[in-house]
Amino acid sequence: MAEIGGMIFFFLVLLVGIVVIPFGIAGTFIIVADALVFGLITHFQKISLGFVGILLLIAIAIELVEYVLTAVMTKRYGSSTWGVWGSIIGGFFGALWGTPVLPPLGVLLGAFVGAFLGAYLFEYFKFQDFTRALRAGWGAFVGAVGGKMLKIIVAIAMVVIIIAKTI
Repeated sequence: MAEIGGMIFFFLVLLVGIVVIPFGIAGTFIIVADALVFGLITHFQKISLGFVGILLLIAIAIELVEYVLTAVMTKRYGSSTWGVWGSIIGGFFGALWGTPVLPPLGVLLGAFVGAFLGAYLFEYFKFQDFTRALRAGWGAFVGAVGGKMLKIIVAIAMVVIIIAKTI
């Protein structure tokens, strides 16, 4: 009976790892930690330490890709380096600001709006061009949303692979 309860808890934590991502929490690391605990408890019979290491590398990579995608899309929409830095700084501070203001979605909305405003403001102050700044802000917003969606897709793939290895 304890084994069934443990498996249910294991699968629920995997699900939580996916669900928390839109709220700005690094759910991929929760998924990795859950796989590690499962491996430890089962003496790495179904999930090896090497597999957990690969999951960790994937989690680190997708965190980086999320930020890089925001920067790339900001640049792709015509921004200068100023706008790119503005999108990164704005996304970070927007998430911090949004967290207490509008829980639980404040961190996500704050990051999206912050990326837009950061890119817009940095670009506008540098070039005094409303259209250019607006395009940069839009690129930052598109990149931030795309990065978050990609992270959710990767987290789902991680969970599917883990489940396939454990059942």
